Amino acid sequence: MLTRSAKPSQRAVVRFSRIALALLIALLAVDPVMITRADTSPPVASPTGEVLTAWATRWFTEMMAGRTDRSQYTPAFAPQVTDEAVARISRDLNRYGAAPLRAEIVQTKKDGDQTFTVLKFVFPRGDATSLLFGFDAAGKITGVAPGGLAGD
Repeated sequence: MLTRSAKPSQRAVVRFSRIALALLIALLAVDPVMITRADTSPPVASPTGEVLTAWATRWFTEMMAGRTDRSQYTPAFAPQVTDEAVARISRDLNRYGAAPLRAEIVQTKKDGDQTFTVLKFVFPRGDATSLLFGFDAAGKITGVAPGGLAGD
């Protein structure tokens, strides 16, 4: 049974999921591989291990703060990362409360020149969320979407 205090949190998660899904659909309509990217670039060639989890935690924290460096997005997607889109994502991420304590690599899969990694972000209040990050061969972010790898 849901308590009154649990309902707003669940509604926020549902809203975030809907917005993220709409963003993913819009991005896939532009190009199936270009999705989103923010914060400092990961090292050249797809990052792994502690380098990746540290970068992902910084990315999440920067997006929560409404900051992003558009020069680090893939050229096809950078023009679509508007101030309004970043502000909307920031509001959604801030519904989790404090910044994540850590990121954990859940799954990695290579497909051609792309590397896809699912990262789980763990928050101080005990909940978590997962984001799928895509990296191209040069280490640029090709996309970010909620959830994991379909079919795996």
